[in-house]
Amino acid sequence: MGQEVVRKLLSNIPEEHRLTDDSRLEWLWNQRMAVVQKIFTDTNNVRDRMAATLVLSSTMLPNLASIELLLQRLEGGAAQDVVVQEEDSLPI
Repeated sequence: MGQEVVRKLLSNIPEEHRLTDDSRLEWLWNQRMAVVQKIFTDTNNVRDRMAATLVLSSTMLPNLASIELLLQRLEGGAAQDVVVQEEDSLPI
């Protein structure tokens, strides 16, 4: 039988992803839920816990306000169709 690879889950967001709250959210968004939960329960950093709380409440609870806030932070917020058309920046 082959050897199993076991990786320890992180309990803090890596320093290079702690530059802003948005960079924390983006990093957490790209992690497995187990990592987000581990950071939520074990971190001693208040901003890491805040970011983990927002990601967890957006993904696991029926909380529309949390979902909207997280997506605005990740995507930069909504823009009206008229503004997008005038700027000629329609996504392909």
